[in-house]
Amino acid sequence: MGDEFDAIVVGAGFAGSSAALRLAQGGANVLLLERGAEPGAKNLSGGLLWGDDLARVLPDWRREMPLERHLVRKRFGFLTPDRSLAFDFEDEAWRTPPFVAHSVLRARTDAWLARQAEAAGATLVSSVPVERLAWDGAAVRGVVQGGETMRAPVTIVADGANSRLSLGTAIRPAPRLKEAATELGIKEVYRLDRSRLEERFQLGPDEGHAEEWVLGLYPRGVMAGGFLYTNRDTISLGVIANVASLYGTGLYAHDMVETFKQQPTIRRAIAGAELVEYGAKLISSGWASRPSAFHGDGWMIAGDAAGFVFSNGIVIQGMNYAVRSGLEAAETALAARGATGPPAGRLAGYDRRLEVAGILGDFRHFEGMDRVKWNPRFYTFYPRFATELFRELMGTGRGRQEHLWRAVRKAQRAVGLGTGTLLRDGFDLVREM
Repeated sequence: MGDEFDAIVVGAGFAGSSAALRLAQGGANVLLLERGAEPGAKNLSGGLLWGDDLARVLPDWRREMPLERHLVRKRFGFLTPDRSLAFDFEDEAWRTPPFVAHSVLRARTDAWLARQAEAAGATLVSSVPVERLAWDGAAVRGVVQGGETMRAPVTIVADGANSRLSLGTAIRPAPRLKEAATELGIKEVYRLDRSRLEERFQLGPDEGHAEEWVLGLYPRGVMAGGFLYTNRDTISLGVIANVASLYGTGLYAHDMVETFKQQPTIRRAIAGAELVEYGAKLISSGWASRPSAFHGDGWMIAGDAAGFVFSNGIVIQGMNYAVRSGLEAAETALAARGATGPPAGRLAGYDRRLEVAGILGDFRHFEGMDRVKWNPRFYTFYPRFATELFRELMGTGRGRQEHLWRAVRKAQRAVGLGTGTLLRDGFDLVREM
């Protein structure tokens, strides 16, 4: 039986739709399969899309894509139950095109991007829960769904962080993701009148604001960060927690978000807003969750499924890596159409393309960041230490102003943080960042 398609792409997110779009532009007969009722239906609202990778296939994407706001301010800080400490970063260049990042709602952007792939000639089929890859020995020759095999010489796996198709196979031999390398994201979206939103966050028309917090809010060593960013007339906020740290705590996802929302700084940010969406999803944690390989005979893996989610503790990026890896997978498949030699080596160019695109280099460079990011002390001692230190430095009319070193020592004693531990953790942080 001959091949039915030149390529099959599983997953119509940023990686899959970008790959299908480029393949179709290159003249390939490509099938794009989506498990949800429509592209974006099962994605958790959105996030920040950094960079300009889509310009490779859609030069006018910024004007045509349903974007929310362009980022002009990034905030990072620590939260305790009754205190917050944060710094803002603003760059005047962020206020002029081409903008550095945009907030997006995935239900809108994923559907739009999949339509672009369709318009270029890809065949999009939704509501297809692909059962498994069609293995022929060590090779993949398509996918199996409903007992039937759809065949292609190239299959691109882009089915998200909890990649059902790769788990328990030669791509990722473990039957499930590693708990220590997996995060749980819980997000809520609140509607707020556009003019009130812009006044509250001191934004101009179409300007956006984003926040990321280290959360010293939870008991028993739960490690979690919080985020908040502005959309056109909504605010997205939520918590990302290390899955392994949740075991045995009795904490539920809903309780974690409620605690975050009730922290005074966050409560004021969403005052008067109406809850319109709630959801949760698993997130692969960067390099630690990578598969055994990124390509093989007849297959490539891209986007979240490949572990291409980056966080250095200050910024989280994933959609840009999804687009870039999807495009590199497509370019590899197009180049392989006229290649000669054993089929097993025809997709080897994918890894080289990932290197040239800077993807593999970024993740190798920050390979140890997860070990630092998920240091329990950053969620127990350090939020209290940082806020206590600034409380001492402020003085607030409580007597004489403290010298910096004395203030540091007092804050250490207040939270039980030793100098040796402080220095070691600081060295680890600087080394990995």
